[in-house]
Amino acid sequence: MGRGNIFKGVKSIDFYHRFNSEEPYYEYLSEIKWKDDYVCKKCENIHYCKGRLSYSRHCTRCKYDESPTARTMFDKCKFSIEQTFHIAFKISTKKKGMSSLELSEEYGLRQKTCWEFKWKIQQAMQSSKNTSIYRRSTYREFYVGEEEEGVVGQKAGKKKLIVVALEMQGVEFGKAYAQVIDDVSSKSFKPSFETYINKDTTVITNEWNGYKP
Repeated sequence: MGRGNIFKGVKSIDFYHRFNSEEPYYEYLSEIKWKDDYVCKKCENIHYCKGRLSYSRHCTRCKYDESPTARTMFDKCKFSIEQTFHIAFKISTKKKGMSSLELSEEYGLRQKTCWEFKWKIQQAMQSSKNTSIYRRSTYREFYVGEEEEGVVGQKAGKKKLIVVALEMQGVEFGKAYAQVIDDVSSKSFKPSFETYINKDTTVITNEWNGYKP
């Protein structure tokens, strides 16, 4: 399955209405997994029949049986498909996310188990970087870390320097990308510009010299 938020734009009431039993979870995964047609992972055959489990597919050539969860973040989970979906939905739709401790308390699972599954979700949600920012973008740099005595201005100390590109869509914001950089020189800024910003985009920055060509 490709990277991204599979629950993007889904409201809570719609989620709970659709996923009211075990079968819809597998149906939903199969729709996403094989939306571009079936290809056997073992022999690349494109013909299949009904598999052993609900919505799994059985290769007619090598007889490999693949479930909707195989090779996805839901694969080989030690808890129910219902719990995995609910955790994934909560993490991907809550603005502030949920800590592994909060997930552990809400779903009755070990904190380590929740932490491991949360990490899998975050990996799956990483940007593919295939979509650049168009139109207008604001570009800002800032430091992340605790304040250090005697460290001021553009001196990092032990802090991490982050640069953020934020797409501007009128009064709202669109895509956003962030990256750790070494310093505030134009040499350090350039790779992130080339990766995230379309060449025809109008970029708004402060007057720091590092943004100049």
